[in-house]
Amino acid sequence: MIRLYDHPLSGNCYKVRLALNQLGVEYEKVTVDIFKGEQNSPEFVALNPNRKIPVLVDNGFVIWESNAILLYLGKRFSPNRIYSDEPKTFGRICQWLLFGKTTLDPALARARFMTRFVPEEARDPKELEALRESGRVALGVLNEHLKENEFLAGSYSIADIGCFAYVSTAEEGGVSLSDFPAVKRWCERVCSQPGYIPIY
Repeated sequence: MIRLYDHPLSGNCYKVRLALNQLGVEYEKVTVDIFKGEQNSPEFVALNPNRKIPVLVDNGFVIWESNAILLYLGKRFSPNRIYSDEPKTFGRICQWLLFGKTTLDPALARARFMTRFVPEEARDPKELEALRESGRVALGVLNEHLKENEFLAGSYSIADIGCFAYVSTAEEGGVSLSDFPAVKRWCERVCSQPGYIPIY
């Protein structure tokens, strides 16, 4: 049995929930209340010393980092329609997963967190605007690619799942998608995939 340590508001956890649902894999969900600090409990730290969600446990095998979990699930349940071992396609999948984790998510996820969960009087307006601008730059890269491509790595894959989570919540962080029409059309295509579930 697969167990997912999860929080319903986390975009990183949403990536894993979406992949599991689209793979048709049954799993047990364990909610970790990060707002109450449950990720710092000895039991959780034993699973992930980095004290972050999601964590996936598959019959005793423990893996953390959302995009690593996506790669694991793709391989674990191969063959399937959201993962490929073909070298060039696999390379593209990894490219976009890394772009998502190093460029897209840090801007959009942080802007969302500050806008939605940090009281206005406690925010740094310059930091928030810098995050939003970084998010717009990253969305511009996505938009250019998606002008000529329906999905990020050829056909729909975990690369799309990995980047979609925080793009889909960008406007919660004050980053409009109106200037990125190819990204908006891509979001619509992602939402039309079999097994799609929204973040909330």
